[in-house]
Amino acid sequence: MAPSASNSGNADSGTNATGPLPQLPDWVAWLQAGLTALLAVLFLVMLGKARVQAERIEELQERVQGLENSRALERTTGLEQQLRSTVERLQALERSSARIDVLSAENSALRGELRHCAAAPPALRCPPVHARKRRPVSMPNRPHQPQGVLPHPHRRCAPER
Repeated sequence: MAPSASNSGNADSGTNATGPLPQLPDWVAWLQAGLTALLAVLFLVMLGKARVQAERIEELQERVQGLENSRALERTTGLEQQLRSTVERLQALERSSARIDVLSAENSALRGELRHCAAAPPALRCPPVHARKRRPVSMPNRPHQPQGVLPHPHRRCAPER
């Protein structure tokens, strides 16, 4: 296998086995420049769209955050209203409890008075009618009673035997 003349010349000079490259036409250089410019423009368009998309994502994130804050505010407002309502009910309950305490003390005093009346001798339980003082008093919550007559304070006492 003898080396060919074209092969031996290429090995010595370091050129391609097929020979020197032919000169490219001028339009290829223009095509190469056009494609490079097109790639640069496409890169810039992609970069612009990426920025716009990033801004849009940031805007949407802000809107989502605003909605979450709005919902949290609504929940907080609802909880505040529930708390106010609970405080009002608690205050009403405390007032009722205080009234119950007052009424219980009054009830205990009246029971003590009843025991005292029951333990008193019969002559002292209910004084005679002529000994009662007549003062004008209007009592609209009581059944029909003559005007100007004050009920006897010991009327709840047991009758004489």
